[in-house]
Amino acid sequence: MDREMQRSAERRLTPEERQIRIQKLKRKRRFRLAIVITAFTLLICMIICPIVLFAAFRVRTFTVDGTSPYTQEEIIEASGIKLGKSLLFADTDEAAASIEKTLPYTKNVKITRKLPSGIIIRFEETSKAFAIRTANGFYALTNSDLKVLELAAQPHEGVALIEGAVPVIAEPGMKLSFLSDEKENDSVLSLLGTITGAIAESGMKDVNLINISSASDIYFIYQGRIVMKFGDSSELASKISLGQRVIGEENTIDPDQSGTINLTVPKKAYFSPSDPDDIKELVEFNGGEWNDESDEQANEEESTTNPESDE
Repeated sequence: MDREMQRSAERRLTPEERQIRIQKLKRKRRFRLAIVITAFTLLICMIICPIVLFAAFRVRTFTVDGTSPYTQEEIIEASGIKLGKSLLFADTDEAAASIEKTLPYTKNVKITRKLPSGIIIRFEETSKAFAIRTANGFYALTNSDLKVLELAAQPHEGVALIEGAVPVIAEPGMKLSFLSDEKENDSVLSLLGTITGAIAESGMKDVNLINISSASDIYFIYQGRIVMKFGDSSELASKISLGQRVIGEENTIDPDQSGTINLTVPKKAYFSPSDPDDIKELVEFNGGEWNDESDEQANEEESTTNPESDE
């Protein structure tokens, strides 16, 4: 019955209405065909384009821009990017990190692509700034960012020795790492970061030793003759700058004098000149305690060897 009604309704359509209906059906068919063609084209592009790009943009040249103790070949090899590798899919961030870790004396490594086939590696050279004794008795030599550059049997001349902490990780190419336990509300790494940042900000040179045995009693030894006591790390950069001014003034009086500068109170400084043998920190730094113990041991051995000496 329904089909008969539908057929009768179709028979009642005028020629113009039928033409309009036919045109609508044709438009729908064309639209569906366009969707199918577009989807097929996208699918082909997704398959073909990566293959074409991979084949066309391959690494064929390297440009190395920077000064370091390493050769260009060593730097390229450390990046992990090989000749013939896809230029577009090379992980430049990972390659830069690999260079800085594998070749510790590099920093600020940046790698960019130069289409169609070039890789540009730019970097800076970093230098030794600090030394810290490790658990196995070696010294980790680090840059100003506390990245380990190498391990040595003795601290090198011109670097500041850090005392009062022992790193749990001191591997060349990696940053120093300490136990997670906090020391007087300030972690060791955070404290060292504050100190090294303050030294860099003030531009201070000739620091021989940095002692952080107590986070509330930090002190430096400057030129092996002056102890700079800072208390805690608050306002450390300004304390260091003030200490440098005091040293400059005292050097006009005697450039070789020794003593202690008390900088524990912000914006105030007190200089106490003294003989280096009377300053405990300088005696320890210069090995005075070891010598004292050696003398005592020698005296004990002499007493043992000559028991009649006491009589």
